[in-house]
Amino acid sequence: MAIILKDIIDLDYLVSRDEALKSEKEIRLRDDRDRRIYRQCRETCRTPEAVLRAWLEARRQEIYGEDGQKAVVLLPGTVFSSLYSFMVTALIFLGVFSGLSLACSFLAYHGTRPVNAALFAFLFIVLQGILILVTVFFLFRRRMKIRSEKGFKDSMVHTVMSFLFFYGLPRMLKKTNSRLFRKGRDSLEYTTALFRMKNREFQALFFWPVFILTSVFAFCFTLGALGGTFFRVIVSDMAFGWQSTLMATSQSVYGLVSRIALPWSWFMPESIAHPSLAQIEGSRIILKDGIAVLATRDLVSWWPFLCLGILFYAVLPRAALLVTGLLAQYHVLRRFDPDRPVFRQLLIRMQSRNLDIDSPKDFPEIRGPAPIHREELHVGQNPALAGDSPQAAGIPFQNALILAPQTVYSDAAMEKIEAHIRAHLFLDAQERIKAGFDPDQDREIFTRIKNSPADQVVLVHEVWQPPIRGLLYYIRSLKSVMPEKMHLWILLTGDAGPENLGVEKTDANFETWKRAVVTLEDPGITVTRVV
Repeated sequence: MAIILKDIIDLDYLVSRDEALKSEKEIRLRDDRDRRIYRQCRETCRTPEAVLRAWLEARRQEIYGEDGQKAVVLLPGTVFSSLYSFMVTALIFLGVFSGLSLACSFLAYHGTRPVNAALFAFLFIVLQGILILVTVFFLFRRRMKIRSEKGFKDSMVHTVMSFLFFYGLPRMLKKTNSRLFRKGRDSLEYTTALFRMKNREFQALFFWPVFILTSVFAFCFTLGALGGTFFRVIVSDMAFGWQSTLMATSQSVYGLVSRIALPWSWFMPESIAHPSLAQIEGSRIILKDGIAVLATRDLVSWWPFLCLGILFYAVLPRAALLVTGLLAQYHVLRRFDPDRPVFRQLLIRMQSRNLDIDSPKDFPEIRGPAPIHREELHVGQNPALAGDSPQAAGIPFQNALILAPQTVYSDAAMEKIEAHIRAHLFLDAQERIKAGFDPDQDREIFTRIKNSPADQVVLVHEVWQPPIRGLLYYIRSLKSVMPEKMHLWILLTGDAGPENLGVEKTDANFETWKRAVVTLEDPGITVTRVV
């Protein structure tokens, strides 16, 4: 089964909550729980996505219980899904009702003034066609990447729909004191923050659901207009006519009507496809003559053309856009990347095992004079100690480029760093690159990275040196030249010497680095540390 948006929201929420744990006891319990979940699913899960789904279902069972009724609060994905279903239902009703009401009120006929066929066609056919063309144009621009990254935020329609969904609807639920709001208040706030703060990372995932909402309303509006028109024709004695102050001839009107009817005139008789020239001439209203001189057969000849026009220029195109949105959303979800750094760390943690060791001989990859009291050995680091390989769950080792300062780290320190990267990130160091951390000075390095076949880049830096504006600019410039699928890991060390490379999770400088990198708003950059 393909992953859905509800699963992605819950997955991001639960992983973020786990990453925010501070105490050593909570972290140890988290790690033990993740390893237990992996042991339960490793025989059946052969891809990273399957492992993530198994982890998510296990976490949901912990929260909701076996019967799904245990939770005091609701997960953000459940809240989002419930709100979205409610919004779709409300928009279907609102669209049909507004289209039906507008058509019926426009077609109010009292026997003395026929319905203006030209004005009706402009409002329900021409205007709808223009709006559809505008929508297709902006979709095409988005597809061609001409539209800026902020286009989704600045789009008026999407801004209105997003405001209604993430702000208007929650306020209404709060006032009604609904069960969904009481149990999902915190989750709803998280989902709103997710939409606002991670817009770049989740832009494609959130764009299409909002687009589908607008398409549902527009489709139901046109469907309601068509139904209202057909209903009025059935239950009322309708009369349609046309008039113009301009010197428009019946021949010119007939030519325009014939061109509009091209999509259906090839398989329908002309008597139904559109009014004939004589009927158009016979339905022309001249103010001083009134309608008494007009024949009924000419006045009623317009309704099939108008109904078919709404069907072919409004209903069917809107249905096509709705189907396009559904297929695009499915395609985006199919392309969901489970190899994002935050999920990759979870997958690796699930396949790791804890070893309490007292001497470096128990951990051959990491050597040094300092004793090691506790370390994590990940599956795949040492086949003699690990029973499974990372490939069993679809997490192969990837090649990485190591970017380090030119004169800081010794060879002994770099060997330890490479062993840590292999153990904790499942990355094999393909090449060490000495960098000056100046975009102008490192242009050749940027070119090498851009053309490199490596999968990841690891930038090594001392944690005590603050991420000043120049360094953040270097990181942003480096990431801009990297291929889209290549992630940037910022690995922070305590000191440059091989004895004190580790960084505590609660280190204030480490927190400063994380906050600074968050301001870059790039999901492809992850800050981590040497354990």
